[in-house]
Amino acid sequence: MIAKLSDIEPLLREGRQNPVAVLPRLRALAASASWQEREVAATALVDLAKRHPESVLSAAASWARARDPHVRRAACEGLRGLVQRDPEGVRPILEALREDAELYVRKSVANVLRNATRTQPEFVVRVCGEWARATHPNTRWIVRHGLRKLKATRPADAARILALLAASA
Repeated sequence: MIAKLSDIEPLLREGRQNPVAVLPRLRALAASASWQEREVAATALVDLAKRHPESVLSAAASWARARDPHVRRAACEGLRGLVQRDPEGVRPILEALREDAELYVRKSVANVLRNATRTQPEFVVRVCGEWARATHPNTRWIVRHGLRKLKATRPADAARILALLAASA
């Protein structure tokens, strides 16, 4: 069983040179019944995105449409580093997942927004401000949970977005 990133080091080495060649194997890990293997797949995507952001964004866009919620979550989790560098490139994937029926996936979208707060607070304010007007309860849930760090770093912005959520309820 694969339990940590070092367990797939040969795969990662290959992926750092040719990410397209390893993405199908990572997708299979993302769909695994084992949570450790799923976490390794998501972490591997973060690693590959450091050198090949376009390939990871392309894979994540495809995976975000998968039937399997584990694959959709891996698509989102793999964006954690990329959202710091290219939030607008990541946004279409977040948009595709913002109404996801699975709490498991929605938590990941909220986590990515919280991660972005550190270096891309304007992006988080913009996305959450737009999504706060949404009527879908899953999107509204993501906004509430995606704002947790913003409440501490930008309390006025967070309060304004939460007021939008309340007004559109």
